[in-house]
Amino acid sequence: MPTSTPSQIRAGIAAAIVTGVGSGWQVSAYMLALPQPPAIDVRPSGTDYDVAMARGEDQLTFTIRAMVAFNVDKGAQIALDTLLDATAATGMKTAIEADTSLGGLVSDLRLVSASDYRSLIVDGSPPMLAVEFILEVLR
Repeated sequence: MPTSTPSQIRAGIAAAIVTGVGSGWQVSAYMLALPQPPAIDVRPSGTDYDVAMARGEDQLTFTIRAMVAFNVDKGAQIALDTLLDATAATGMKTAIEADTSLGGLVSDLRLVSASDYRSLIVDGSPPMLAVEFILEVLR
């Protein structure tokens, strides 16, 4: 059973995104207060302890948020469509699941869902369009 910390797992997720999705994205293992799109950040969104008996494993859930500038209708959506494509080499599912142990940090992981597109307004940033991915991790 891996004994990695949530911080180590977040760093591993961010590294997998950088490697798989490619350059051009601001990627952070932590939530971005002032994202500069295109940007991707990672945040914990729940933990189920003891999914295997006697401290065998915990299931951690992370939300991966991808944000693009929403100054043109079509271009913003095309950028997010690329991440949603589960068969694309630079799709989020392919990027995250290329190494389901994150280099030995976790027992297993699976990208389970993606949200609809959402408008995102952050003070000090231009309007953005965002999609959120849900990642389940066994540790």
